[in-house]
Parts: sequence; structure tokens; C-alpha cells
Amino acid sequence: MSLRPHSTRWFEILCPRIEGIRTVGILARTGMVEVEIRQQRRDDQRVLELAEGLGSYRGLLLRYGRYWARGRLNRHSPLIDAPRKVLHHALDRIAAWRVKADPLIEVLQTLEEERNRMRVCHAVFQELGSSKIDFDLVTQAGPVLEAVAAILPAGVEIDLPASFLQLTVPLEEDQYILVLGPASQMDRLIRQIKSEKGRLLLRPPWLRGRPPETVLLISEHLVDMDAEIARLYALIDALYDQFDLAVLLADLTCMEWFVRHVGPLELASNLFVWVTGWTSDPDGRRLIAALEQEDARALVSFPPTPPLLQAPQVLHNPWWSRPFEIFTRALGIPASDEADPSPVLAIVVPLLFGYMFGDVGQGVVLVIVGLLLFRRFQFARLLIAGGLSAILFGFLFGSVFSREDIIPALWLHPLNEPLAILGLPLLFAVGLLSLGQILSAMEAGWRDELGRWIATDAGFLCLYLGVVASLWMPELRWLALTGLIWYLAGSAWQERSLLGAAKAAGHLAENALQILVNTISFARVGAFALAHAGLSMSLATLADATGHPAAWLLVMIIGNLIVILLEGLVVSVQTTRLVLFEFFNRFLRGEGRVFRPLSPPPTIVQGET
Repeated sequence: MSLRPHSTRWFEILCPRIEGIRTVGILARTGMVEVEIRQQRRDDQRVLELAEGLGSYRGLLLRYGRYWARGRLNRHSPLIDAPRKVLHHALDRIAAWRVKADPLIEVLQTLEEERNRMRVCHAVFQELGSSKIDFDLVTQAGPVLEAVAAILPAGVEIDLPASFLQLTVPLEEDQYILVLGPASQMDRLIRQIKSEKGRLLLRPPWLRGRPPETVLLISEHLVDMDAEIARLYALIDALYDQFDLAVLLADLTCMEWFVRHVGPLELASNLFVWVTGWTSDPDGRRLIAALEQEDARALVSFPPTPPLLQAPQVLHNPWWSRPFEIFTRALGIPASDEADPSPVLAIVVPLLFGYMFGDVGQGVVLVIVGLLLFRRFQFARLLIAGGLSAILFGFLFGSVFSREDIIPALWLHPLNEPLAILGLPLLFAVGLLSLGQILSAMEAGWRDELGRWIATDAGFLCLYLGVVASLWMPELRWLALTGLIWYLAGSAWQERSLLGAAKAAGHLAENALQILVNTISFARVGAFALAHAGLSMSLATLADATGHPAAWLLVMIIGNLIVILLEGLVVSVQTTRLVLFEFFNRFLRGEGRVFRPLSPPPTIVQGET
């Protein structure tokens, strides 16, 4: 385990120009590559031409995507041929496919629209049931009277004159209306229906009779329509295979991915290109193995990082500390000369949380919730760690589901010893903030500045520890004095002048005030532990005052749920604040560059059939 983040390695791959996209796709599938072109050429005419052609493809995808999605893309690796040639060939073949497919799609869409209308009518006439309405008579109305049927959003009402008759049938999300009235006033009614986002329904000529007869006719017609729609889809699917769209669309999808995520590659010559960037593969073996497995024609090298380029950083932590990277990343990824505190946080965060939330029963609830959610949510792993710590401190405090009369306290009851509860977090703060300064010393060593740290910051640490120790043991005041002289003398030596000592005195006052505030901030840990204990005692007292077993149980269940939700949120916020603003400011700047692996190309898409 190392507290130092790992720098990614710079790689350079020389490959034939026509295999550039294929090579990048192979690298992307490893999940260990971030492509960065040394000399970006956003005006590369060939890439601009690809982008223009892919724009035409995206327009076709919007129109025909639901018919193409019934098939699958069956290329297992990115295209091999020249991208421009593949693009033009694919668009030409799609144009030829459209000549035969468009007439079928036009008929299909008409049938599907009619089927949707018939399904609405089927639902309406089923609702009418044994109504005496005769649709033969409705159809024959005229020329004075006219009938209009429409679908309106639920709750919308149409303002009809007294001369109109209206039949309304509620549906799941809409309503069906049938209106009979003077033909001379129908235009106004239709405009009103459209203004309310309604849809007019045309009555097919074959529809007749009363509702039961109508339902039967519609059912028979729907069967015929389903059969015809299925036949048309089969013909379109056959055309998909006939024109080999599975491979063509896979090629276009791959090129679109490349243009969007990579862009123009750096030219080595008219025949070769450079694929360059960063890899998290420490020795490059997995990268080379992936290229060899796909028989890629490529030469791989790992030269030093080019000037002016900053290598992305990767955090390598054991499984038990990986969930706590969320705190580190909240401030930014550590640079190569900064410490990754995630392993330290795996101990510190649960201790802070458990101390403020010490209860065996409530801790068990948090662990159970964390176990149920940890496969889906990263934060759930923090719940497990916090819950286990809450269980531990629950035994130390003798608290189970807000009651202190079930198990004996292995240490003390918080409300009985408030000063001890408040004092321990302050001692913990001294240790944690001192650790932060030691991590700062490690970083100084990585930057070859350990001598400066020893001359100044080491004296400040001695001063800090001496002041804290002298509060309990006054005879150790000499340690604080030694630290003060050490810091001022070291600063003067670093500046090579007495003026450096004067400047250091100003910095010392500022830093001393800051670390004093940081230390006192940890008193809130004890305060929240006391608040949790007080809230638990109030809950237990309220439950005991009910005087009825059922009421007692109800109060305890609801009260504990409130405590878990409310206190859990508050304690989580306070723990995060102490870590980010009190501990991290001792050593962490978060100036590293995040490693963003290139997402793999979507080369295989499973369709519906």
C-alpha cells in the first residue's frame, strides 16, 4: 500500500493510417488508455469530411433507427479499411436500401397509426358494453346533423351549445368523446378540440352496429392488421440482411465514436499515424497483449513524458480503502507529489462517525441498509463502515436502539461523563492534525524540499505539540519554546536574513490561529455524541411515558427511524466537513490531473430479434 498516487505512462504507437481507428478501438477496450494527441489538428480536412458524412448518418438514424434496432451490429472489432472509403460505401448502400424499404415503411406507418386508433376504439366500445347506441344511425346522420369522435386529455371539458349531444368514455389517461350536433357548427367544435391538444378519430366505413357487434368487428380487423404489420416487418428485416446493414452500421457507429472522442490523429507520413496518450498499465504488458491478440500492425513505445504535458494520476488503493476515495476526489485528484489519504480516511472517517452515532441497534440498521445497496451505490460501502463503527461505540456507550438499560457500557454513558466525551475528540484532533503535517513532510521529500520542511514546518509541529502537552504537563513548556525558536531560526536561515524571521513571525501567528481553530473544531464531535445521547434519552423517556406496550413499541420504532435519518445525515455532514476543511488543508491541494479512460466503441448492439 502506497500513499502516493501513481502517474500514468506516456505511450506512442505507430500504425498504418487505414488502421488508426481500429488501433484506437483496441486500446479503448482495455479501459486503460486516455488518448492525447501531441499536435492537435482540428482543421484536418479528412476528419471534417468524416464528420460531415456522419452528420448525414445521424439524420438517417433518427428516421430509421427503430427499424435498424431490430437487427444487430455484428462487427467484433473496429473497421480495418480506410474510413472515408467505408463511410461512402455505407452511405451508398443505405441509399440503395431506402429505395426498397421506404415504400414498405410508408405502408407500415399508415397501418400502425390505424391500429392505434382501432385499439382506442376497441377500448371505448368495450366500456360502452350493452349501450343501446347504434353507430349505423350515427354514421347516417346528415346533412343537418354531423358526428365527431375525438380523444382528449383527461379532465379537459369542451364547452358545447345546448343543441349538441355528447357521449364521454373515460380511458386510462385520456377520454373518448362522441359529439352529435348541427353540421354548421362543427368547424368551431373541431378547432376547440385541437386547441385542447385533442386527436380526431375517423370512423372506418366497415364499422357498424351496436357496441358488442362493433367490438367483434374491431377485434377481427386488428388480427388482420397485426398479421399485415408482421409481414411488412419481416420484409424490412430481410432487406436489412440483404444489404448487409449489420456490418455497415457497425462501421458507422465506430467512426462516429472515433470522431466524437478522439478526432484527428497526428500524421507520421502519408501512410502512417501516431496514436499517443496515457495508460494506467504500469509496465505496458496488457496494452501490448491486447494489440497482439487482435493482430494489430502497430509499433509500441513508452518514451519519457513530452515537455509541457502533465501526466494524469491514478489512485491505487486496497479494496477496503477504495470507497473512501470519494473524500479525496471531492477536493481534486492528488498530484504526483501529494499524498493520497484514502487509507488513512478508511480509519478516521468510521471512527468520527461511530463516536457521534454510537448505538448498537442503529448501527446494525445502517449495516443492513449498506449491504442491501452496496452493489448499486458506492456510498453504501461507507454506510457499512460507519454502521460497524457505530456498533463498536454503541457497546462502549451501552446504547441499543436509544436505550441505555439493555447492555452495560464497556466504557461510559456519554451524559454521565460529558467532559470526557468532549475532551477525547480534541486529543484525536491533535493526533490527526499532526499526522497531516507528517504527510506534508512526506510530500516535501517527494519534491526534494525536505530540508526546508525540517527547517521550518518541523519547528511549527514541535511548537504545536509542546503547547498542547503543556496544558496537561506545564513542565513541558520548554518543548513549545524550542519549537518557536526552531521555526524562527529556520525561517531566517532559509531567507538568509533577519527579515525572514520577521516574516516568519507573521506566518506563525496566522498558522497558529488556523491550527487552533482546526483543533477546537473537533470539539463538535463530542458535542454531537452528547446530542445523540440526549436525543436517545428523550426518546426512551417518551416511550416509557406512554404506559402501553403497543404505544411504547410504536414510539420506539418511529423515534429510532427519525434518529437514524436525522442524526445520520447531520453526522455524515460533520464528518465530511472535518475531513475536508480541517484535515486536508494540512497537506492536500488536489492539483493532479484526473485520468479519464477512453470509453470503448459500441461495436455490438443486441436488437429485439
